[in-house]
Amino acid sequence: MVHLIRFIYNLVLFVGFFIFAPFWILFSKKNGYSVGFLERLVVKTKKLNSRPVWIHCASTGEIKTALPIINYISSQKEVLLTVFSPRSYEFAKKYIENVNVVFLPFDFGFLIRKFLKVYKPKVLIIEEGEFWFNLIYFSSKEIPVLSINTRLPKNINNIYYKEILNRFSKFIVKNIKDKELLSNIVSEDRITVCGNLKLLSQINQKNINLDKAGRKIILAGSTHNPEEEILIQVFDEIKRQYPEISLVLAPRHIERVKEIINLINKYGFSYSLRSNTTIINTDIYIVDTVGELSSLYKFADAVFVGGTIAKVGGHNIFEPILSGKKVIIGKNFSKIQDLVEEAKNLN
Repeated sequence: MVHLIRFIYNLVLFVGFFIFAPFWILFSKKNGYSVGFLERLVVKTKKLNSRPVWIHCASTGEIKTALPIINYISSQKEVLLTVFSPRSYEFAKKYIENVNVVFLPFDFGFLIRKFLKVYKPKVLIIEEGEFWFNLIYFSSKEIPVLSINTRLPKNINNIYYKEILNRFSKFIVKNIKDKELLSNIVSEDRITVCGNLKLLSQINQKNINLDKAGRKIILAGSTHNPEEEILIQVFDEIKRQYPEISLVLAPRHIERVKEIINLINKYGFSYSLRSNTTIINTDIYIVDTVGELSSLYKFADAVFVGGTIAKVGGHNIFEPILSGKKVIIGKNFSKIQDLVEEAKNLN
């Protein structure tokens, strides 16, 4: 069965790669990001001093969640951090010290085998829900593969996931419910409940400057399209009653700033950029910087967390909650269901 799964997976991967990869590369370059093509082909590599602990985080959000673990391990062992998105690569290079950062190879078997041969990792730790078939299949043949803060797929019982999940040596899951689901597929001795690592990831807030200029502010963090326009419409209604109020928009992807500026101009509001000023003296203040959002929440009078109106599944609501703020979200919070349940118990 595994050979059939591999054949179908590799066929779909091969076709999809040659159809979509050119568009993805062009889109990334248009937005000022390098896709690290040579690293993904394991042509460009880095020389390490020892066999590393390999940690894989696909996105910036996953890096932030795993940061306490990354920092702890890197204080004792050499760490090789692989990422998937160009944004997460830039974030990791800028904000994480003493860690070797490279792009994850494209998920072709010969590239994963080459990567393992070049870097010779001791173990692979995968954050959340990165279930690439060849990555896990070939890595598990040579080293232990661990899943931390596991995000279980909705269709966990199909043959693909049953095959992949059984190749992990250990799962560190968020709650008892996830353990019960997973124990139908793998033995219980491979599953440990540890709570959500997002609760540990909020310990490194920065001291940053923000002058509210006497205004009340609504801060919308990690927003996606069409959330900004909905928020601007709501803000328009609120501002009629409370003129001395400003809306702070922190888009999940800062390359969308021009799009957001066009929206603001459409509704006739004044705006300013975080990169230009630390004073909020306009109707709307756009956070066009990276790595500051969690530290900005403490300045807010009301908070909305994005990805919950857009069909994304939600982003980390405990960043503002641990800053002492009440949080507003939309109805699409499937990815943060456990955090929402935890938050309901807080008074």
